[in-house]
This record gives sequence, structure tokens and C-alpha cells, in this order.
Amino acid sequence: MKNKRKCNNKISKRILALISWIKPNSFVIDVGTDHAYLPIALIDNKITDRILAIDNNIKPLARARSNILDAGYTGFIELKINDGLNGLNFSGDEIIVIAGMGGVLISKILDEAKSRFKPNQTFILQPNWTWYELRKWLADNGFKIEQEQIINEQNKFYSQLCVKYTGEEYAISDTEAFCGINIKINTDYDSFSNSEINKPLNTTSTAVTTYLAYLNRLKQLAERKSQGIELYQLIKQEIEDMISKQISELKE
Repeated sequence: MKNKRKCNNKISKRILALISWIKPNSFVIDVGTDHAYLPIALIDNKITDRILAIDNNIKPLARARSNILDAGYTGFIELKINDGLNGLNFSGDEIIVIAGMGGVLISKILDEAKSRFKPNQTFILQPNWTWYELRKWLADNGFKIEQEQIINEQNKFYSQLCVKYTGEEYAISDTEAFCGINIKINTDYDSFSNSEINKPLNTTSTAVTTYLAYLNRLKQLAERKSQGIELYQLIKQEIEDMISKQISELKE
């Protein structure tokens, strides 16, 4: 594939995290594309130019079209105004990315299209809220959470999930739904450059520190919710145990 311009080095950590999980030459469906930052970054970094960018609002799609035109990628990125994944059919080879929205809305988008997904269909999800509800819904509806990672951008934490559709329900605990499961603690996006996107990274102290800060933030949230709610009292205690374990491992 060809890219026509010099790579943009001002890519956000959230976009960087997304593209690091996308295999080269994949067909990517970007749901809620907004400014088309993800599609443009995928081409900038020579990962793929097979992209369908979707939004359900005319104004964001107009912004996306303008940005794509400025980047010189009009012939590579297909734009579509659409409500989520409604009306789309899937071969099973697509990577479906849904980012920049709450977990409940992501669940709704997936639920409406669930009957058309193929076995092992791959999703990359990056909820900015209601992640507990999203993980519970995924487990209840046969979407296996294969891997997660934590991104800290401007002192806000984001969970990113790699999910595959199996159709087989499974159980996760309340603490797993609140904190995440199969979390990969080896990517430090503070020192991660575009040129390193496809290179394997080793665990860094910064990445572990980010994970501990994430757990502490969740503990604070659980503490606020725990007043009168027994569920969050238990979650808070289990998070404290996770923090203690992580600190002990760092000292070894």
C-alpha cells in the first residue's frame, strides 16, 4: 500500500493504542469515526488502506471528509453515514473498532448486529465509560475478552479490549467486570513512537506505574459507590489486594 504524506507524529495515545492492535492489510470498520483520526493514522503508518469509516451524524462525517481530503486519502477511505453496524453484512475477516463512546452504547451497537457476526469475528473496543456494564454484557452474550490494556492520556484512564465473538456465554466476577481481565501490562505509550508500532515491547516501570494508578483510581470510584452498596465494598477490598500483589511483585 502507498501513503502520500509524511507521518503525523502528533497522534494521540488512544489512537496509537488502537492501531498497534490492528494487523497489516486488515479490512477495518471504524464505528463512530468522528474526525477520521483512526483511518488517517492507519494509512499514515502503512498498516492498512482498506477502511470503512462510519458515523451516524452528518457534521462529524463532514469533518472526517475534510480531514481525509487534506491528508490526500480520499480514494482509500470509504465514508458512510449509518446507525452503528445496522444493515451491514460481515465476512468475518473484518476488524471492527468501536471507540470514544460509553460501554452501554457499545453493547447496544453490538447487540443490534449480533445475529450477523461470524465465529471469531474480531473487535477492538475502547469505552470511555460504563466499562463494568460492557464487560458483563460481553460475557453474557458470547464475546470473549482475549486481552485488555490501559491507556493513560491527560490523566484520564481508558480500557482497550480485544474481543472475539464465539457465541458461548461465560462468567466473570464483579471485580473482573469493574477492573478488567487478561490485562497486558507491557506497553508504555508515554515513550512509544509511531515507528515502533509493530515492535514487541517489554514491561516498563512506567507501564506498571500506569496500571497501579489505574487501580487506585478504580478503588476511589468503588469507595464512593460503596456507601450502602455491598457489591462495591467487596470490589474495593479486592482492588486493594490486587494493588498489594502488584507492589510486592515490583519489589521482588
